[in-house]
Order: sequence, then C-alpha cells, then structure tokens
Amino acid sequence: MRTTKPSALFPVVVAVLLSTAPVAAYEAGDVIARAGWARVAPNVDSGQVGAIAGSTVDVENSDSLGLTFDVLLSDRFGIGLLASWPFGIELKGDGSIASLGKIGEAKALPPTLTVKWFPALGSGRLQPYLGVGVNYTLLWDESAKGGTVTRLKLDDSLGLAAEAGLDYRLDDGWLLSAQLWYIDLETTGKTNVGKVEVDVDPWVFMLGVGFRF
Repeated sequence: MRTTKPSALFPVVVAVLLSTAPVAAYEAGDVIARAGWARVAPNVDSGQVGAIAGSTVDVENSDSLGLTFDVLLSDRFGIGLLASWPFGIELKGDGSIASLGKIGEAKALPPTLTVKWFPALGSGRLQPYLGVGVNYTLLWDESAKGGTVTRLKLDDSLGLAAEAGLDYRLDDGWLLSAQLWYIDLETTGKTNVGKVEVDVDPWVFMLGVGFRF
C-alpha cells in the first residue's frame, strides 16, 4: 500500500491556509467550540503579608488545556464561555520574604462568561471578535510549601473580564484561533503569619483549533 509522505502534504496545507476562497459567514444559531494551549500570566499587585514589613507575594505563570464555546444569538452577537482544565497556581515570597521562594500552591478554575461582538468582514476567512463579561475564579486544594508559611487558604474571586480574539477559518467547519482575556481577579490569602491581599489580574492567552457546528 502506497503511503503519503508528510512532505507531500505540506503544499496542500499551505494552499489551504493561503486560499482566498470564500467561506460562509458566522450566523445566528452557530455553535463554535475551541480547544488549545492556554496560559495564565498574572500581573500581580500584592499587599503586605500580615505584620512582616516589606513582605509581598508573587504568582507564577501557569499553563493548561483551554476550552471555549460560543453560541451566536444573531449574525453579529453571541455569548462566549471560557473554561479549562484546572490550572496549577504557585505562590512565591517577594520583597522582604523573597528568600523563602515557593510558599504555597493551589488549583484554579477561571470560568468566564462574555457577551461577544463579531464585526462583519464579508465572507472572508478572518473573523475577529470582542467581548465583555464576568469571571468567577475558584481556588481550592491550597497547600503551604514553606517553613515559615505552614497554613494557606485563598478566597474565590468575582470580577469583570474583557476578551479579544481572531479565528482563521480553514473551511466552513474547522478553524484556527487566537484569544486573549484580561481578568479582574482579587483574592485574600489567609496564612499562619497573617492575611495578604493580592490583585492577580492576569492576562489569559489561548492558541487552539476549533469547529463550527
């Protein structure tokens, strides 16, 4: 049986990506599902940890499987949902307690619901979109990892969110996608050495593939 070499498929893939053939525009009733690599990149502003002068905390970047779902209510507007596999969150000592290194970890889920606008671009393959909505981040399975911090509890967060994205449509079904969210995420960390208020306010990036049903 003859097999097709990967190198023989490359021109076909390039031809599909560069094709200018029209595809059907998004329309009311469409459901668009996407999956891919997602990264949470915190933009941290931390308060002081208890009474420890000059102490703050930092939050590391985290990666996971991202999932998004859109339902178009009309040709131009829809509802979007960001979901994911749980992210692993690492907290590090900063400021006067930077020498402690990693002081705790937790799991996080950031479900985000947005109202989305899909501007008309004719029947082209590129479809941008913008959204605004609300995020509820669940934080659980906390554990302290430092000799100084022996107990850790993080509050869940409710805040606003904004979204921007771009779909590159391979055909009327399959697509490539790039998405970006900014999330207003604030939590209170309760430890054995006192409380700390942390504005995590992450950027969430996602690159993936999707399908229009």
